[in-house]
Amino acid sequence: MACRAADEPRLAEAGFTADGKRSAEALADAEESGREPLGLLEVGGVTCLARRFTHGGLARALTGARFRDPARPFEELVLSERLRALGIRTPRVIAARAVAVPPVGYELTIVTERMDGVRDLGWMLGDVRRGGTSHRTLQQALESAGRLIADLHRVGFLHADLQPANLLIESANPAAPATAIDLDRSSFVKAGDGRGGEGAVEPLPESLVHKNLGRLWRHVARREAEYGATLSRADRVRFLKAYGVPRDQLAPFSAAIASAAESKGLGHRIGWWIERYLGRGPDRRAAAP
Repeated sequence: MACRAADEPRLAEAGFTADGKRSAEALADAEESGREPLGLLEVGGVTCLARRFTHGGLARALTGARFRDPARPFEELVLSERLRALGIRTPRVIAARAVAVPPVGYELTIVTERMDGVRDLGWMLGDVRRGGTSHRTLQQALESAGRLIADLHRVGFLHADLQPANLLIESANPAAPATAIDLDRSSFVKAGDGRGGEGAVEPLPESLVHKNLGRLWRHVARREAEYGATLSRADRVRFLKAYGVPRDQLAPFSAAIASAAESKGLGHRIGWWIERYLGRGPDRRAAAP
């Protein structure tokens, strides 16, 4: 387990230990939980969330919550610290843990500081459908999300699971800077698509920008196909302008994103089918109206 020395006894007191004998699964279920529960715990007076890593789809049915690579939560900790040092909002990681599970594999968990007064963009999209959130609030949230993603791409950061549920928006002030969460399998990318480590940051290559935004587009399109349309063409333009796309480039940029989104359409539809029937349960944050 990796954590600050002062936090280890506080984590143990809260029910989170290095050996995993007092599992995060025994913690109270946080309201932020989506398809998977998030454990709620107090660490030295700081409210935190414990997230157990899980597979999706067929891999989940075959392996449960076991992983071959024990490094993933520790890599996420490093990514979080580097983003925070660059001035990009992401929750502080309190602890990262990998526990060996016989006969093979590891159970992986990460503990992050809980952020108060925020909702994820996926929840907000659902709440607009339910009539609980105004369209003006959603427009401000889209602009905030666009600026955050632009900042991530500006420093060469490729979010491996870029979707509305991983973009946190301030409830009281949706125009305030947004926050990125769930950095698992993400990376800083150098020119030539080489996965970067430390050193000077470089903007994400345009091809990866299109693919990353295409991933976000697919998630939105999937929800809208399932629950009904929420975003208008003007809303999409608002997001792209906040991202920094010049007016005269909106059409070709949108076309490139749409092409990237479609390029993996069949594979993702199969994955979504597996996810629904063999994988995780419904996401409580994105319930239908």
